[in-house]
Amino acid sequence: MDFKISASDYAKLIDLFGRVSGTLEPSYRYFQIYYKRGLKFFASDGCMKLEFSSGVATSPFNGVYTVPIDYARALKSSDPTSLICFSAGEEDLELRTASETLTLQKARSSTLPAMERKFEFFSRFPLKEFSSSLNFVSSASVEGETVEIFSKKNETVLASSANRMVLVSVLEYEPKTEFRYSLQYVTVRHLVKALELLTSEELYAGTGISELGLKIGPLLFSICTDEADFSEPPSFFFGDTDDGNDVQRKAFLSALRKITRLSKHGFSVLMISDKSKLKFFLKAGALRYECEVCDFVGDEFVAQVDPRKLQSVISRIKDSKIRLVTRKGNLLMVGRKSKMYLMVPLIK
Repeated sequence: MDFKISASDYAKLIDLFGRVSGTLEPSYRYFQIYYKRGLKFFASDGCMKLEFSSGVATSPFNGVYTVPIDYARALKSSDPTSLICFSAGEEDLELRTASETLTLQKARSSTLPAMERKFEFFSRFPLKEFSSSLNFVSSASVEGETVEIFSKKNETVLASSANRMVLVSVLEYEPKTEFRYSLQYVTVRHLVKALELLTSEELYAGTGISELGLKIGPLLFSICTDEADFSEPPSFFFGDTDDGNDVQRKAFLSALRKITRLSKHGFSVLMISDKSKLKFFLKAGALRYECEVCDFVGDEFVAQVDPRKLQSVISRIKDSKIRLVTRKGNLLMVGRKSKMYLMVPLIK
């Protein structure tokens, strides 16, 4: 094996592999190089696998060479025009720049990484829109929870349930087949971070034997799935919200930033509408704090919310206005243009 790539491409690859593998499990902080109908790079977090089909020319070679990501970072150069040279012996792998050499002994193994590579692609999405929706629905979840993606007539729905919140994002792209997948939260966050680095415009999603496939140019993601146990969101998520009232997103976030400075992690606050004002109220020990968000002539209600989680969710809705409407004992907060929905149960 003997090939070269530019320092700028090398840096992009290292950043991408680092985001795919994550930081929670150090044993996955590596990438692999092998030849399978061309030069391939591979990274994984144990559930999500990424195979990158490189267009760099090199002679066929046997075996798989493993490179720890944190070692590889040492060769990232401030000069994007310089080259990183890869060369391999029988067991060792050498990475060189004009002034540095990184030698990895006993880096070769014989078994190619296992992953699904054949998928029946059912839909095409704008990459940024898909990534934004995935980022939104996973913003209130924690490790051990899941994010659902499923077909609903002529739309694709992403959803999650976390911290007394139900989050839904609707993508108006009709899938070719019906499907339903449950994805692990940690892997979803790794995927969101990885997609942020990509400049491609389109993403293709497909079904495999047991995994979800995503194809983005020369990148193929194969993602393990769980049995979906998430109940489909109530039908009012998909109805009109013309009877609701709008709140400026900027005012919403400003109030949340203030109250999060006063509340401890894990503490809830009350979100109150008295038919004239929308406000937040915090009571903690000897502390009492009330913050008016804006004038509000909508329904009277009281909801208990985690202000940090709510801030995280609202910040990912890019609409300038958030529509508030009550439905069957719940408060629905809606980004009407982005088709992003947040539901919290009402106390009153």
